[in-house]
Amino acid sequence: MADKKPKNQIESFLTSDLVVENQVNQIPEGFEIVKKYPLHPPFSYVNILYNEEKSMYIYFVDELKLNKDEAETYKKLYRLLEESLESIDESKINSTFDEQLKEVIKSNEKMFLNSSSVSLEKVKYYLKRDIDGFGIIDALMHDVNIEDVSCSGPNTPIYIWHRNYDSIPTNIAYPTHDILNSFISRIVFRAGKHISTAFPITDLALKGNHRISVLYQKEVTPKGTSFTIRKFKEDPYTVVDLIKFGTISYSIAAYLWMLVEAKISFIIIGPTGSGKTTILNAITGLVNPDYKIFSVEDVSEININHDNWFSLISRSGFGQSQEGEIGLYDLIKAGVRHRPDYIIVGEIRGSEAYVMFQAMATGHGGLCTMHADSLESAIKRLQQKPMDIPPAYVSLMNVAIVVKRVKENATGQSARRTTTIDEIETASKFNHTFTWNPKSDHFDENLTDSHLLKKLSETTGQDFPEILKEHKKRMSILKWMLQNDIRDYKKVSETIGKYYRDPQSFLDKIEMGQ
Repeated sequence: MADKKPKNQIESFLTSDLVVENQVNQIPEGFEIVKKYPLHPPFSYVNILYNEEKSMYIYFVDELKLNKDEAETYKKLYRLLEESLESIDESKINSTFDEQLKEVIKSNEKMFLNSSSVSLEKVKYYLKRDIDGFGIIDALMHDVNIEDVSCSGPNTPIYIWHRNYDSIPTNIAYPTHDILNSFISRIVFRAGKHISTAFPITDLALKGNHRISVLYQKEVTPKGTSFTIRKFKEDPYTVVDLIKFGTISYSIAAYLWMLVEAKISFIIIGPTGSGKTTILNAITGLVNPDYKIFSVEDVSEININHDNWFSLISRSGFGQSQEGEIGLYDLIKAGVRHRPDYIIVGEIRGSEAYVMFQAMATGHGGLCTMHADSLESAIKRLQQKPMDIPPAYVSLMNVAIVVKRVKENATGQSARRTTTIDEIETASKFNHTFTWNPKSDHFDENLTDSHLLKKLSETTGQDFPEILKEHKKRMSILKWMLQNDIRDYKKVSETIGKYYRDPQSFLDKIEMGQ
């Protein structure tokens, strides 16, 4: 009886898609390949297909399949791995999956004498994919161009949001409810969380800091289990990348840089998927390396190269009473006691907003994001429950950056643009510093009327023309960084730090071409 359960589990893993005699994935009729690139070479590649008649793209994963002999080897190794996990040696508890797989093959090498090294590598790829990875969507998780992966139920194509092709379907689908439910149960359990018909909704962080939102079985959705994975970018975009993409201009980046140095507070506003966290990360990369930063989030998304950085993550409670819950409100209160120069909140939406505004009133810089369509709607949200920010406090958030996903006139593809940057004088009075012109795809600026730059002039003792001259200096540095392809977030942080510590020496090196 003990052997039946593992066998059934293996058979559910081995769908007909895993084992085929023909190694070539057939491209649908009417589609042609417009782009191809590797995902996990030599095992998986992607073909971007296009049908001119339907004006439709498909993200077509071309994954090397197992033949029947290799599938048998897969089953044997899967069982051996299960047995090794059940009787794991305590001294090897922290060993990686690759190390454990290597050990299992070495201990049972006589069983695999007839398998070629190529076949064994294919089997090892599938074992890692199915046990340690993300199963049939693992190839998608290797694509840095994908922002999110969504599944609306079994027998329905999985959709992805591609940075170049927007939302397009894939050739991947979960064939049954059982296989989809099994996948969700496994990754939720692996993240140390619980999901069931009694608690069918969850939101959690996965391996690699990816974020998943799940609706489980048919308790809240008639189509069955569904999920959306928001992928975490290990190499986050910097201001240099945003300039290159056209999201901001050199002038905007230099303006933000100067304000960040002065501990000015920012709120980044936009709808879902507009790029708020991307801009938040990029602005944080401009902070003086000697400043102390406290970031507070529900799920870890902020990724910066800063030594003096405290990263705090909220914790859900235990049991039905949710005892021991630590929310954003508690974390911000704790963070203020550490006297940070900047408090960063991934997203404000509740009572934590009031604590953050209180912190800004006492001299802390603040950076946060908020879901809203415009500055006006964001201020309305701030003044209503559960945030309850008094109108007199609104101007403590000095600058509002509105970012949106728009259609490019030239290509028709979606792009992210900072549509407005406003200096908040009161709850009803704003100074438009930058405005994006959709016809010309250009940013109109009004720096001469910037009351924050004028305030900077007063606090530093510099004349206003000197402030504008400093702005142009920083624009030239940003241009130099783009020309020299200094866009990695660590290198950008190092370059910014050099300028903070010895600006004249750094400018001299740039002029000398060093």
